[in-house]
Amino acid sequence: MRDWKDLVHAQAALVRAHRDMRSRPTGEMVRDEPDRPDPPVLDRIEDARRVALAVNRAAAFGIFRPKCLVRSMALRRLLNAAGIEGAHVRVGVYLAHGQFIAHAWVEYAGQVVGDDPAFVARYVPMTGLQVAELE
Repeated sequence: MRDWKDLVHAQAALVRAHRDMRSRPTGEMVRDEPDRPDPPVLDRIEDARRVALAVNRAAAFGIFRPKCLVRSMALRRLLNAAGIEGAHVRVGVYLAHGQFIAHAWVEYAGQVVGDDPAFVARYVPMTGLQVAELE
C-alpha cells in the first residue's frame, strides 16, 4: 500500500513541477549556489532511493513523460516533504557532435539519487548555480 501512496504523491509532484516550469520565467529557475551545500543531518539514502523509485515509476507510467529537470524538481520537493533534507538538483553538460547536451539529476549525501550514476558521470556539473526551489 505504501508503494501506491508514494506513486500518487510522485505523480502529483511531477504535475506541480511541470506546471512550475511552464509558468515561471527562466530566470526564476536558477540561483547562485552557496559556497558549501549543507550536508544532510542524517543519512537517509535508502529512504531517498524509495522516493526516487516512486518518481521514476510515475514518470515512466504516469499521465505524461516529464523531462529530467521536472523529474529532479519533483524528487527534491518530495524528499524535502518527507524530511529528507539536503538534496540538491544538479545540472550538467557535455559536448556531443558540436552541441551541448544538458541533464538534471538529484544528489543526496554525495550520491546520485533516482538516476544512473554512470549516465550522470558523463556530464560536467555546472558549478556556481543551482535550481531554485519554487513554492
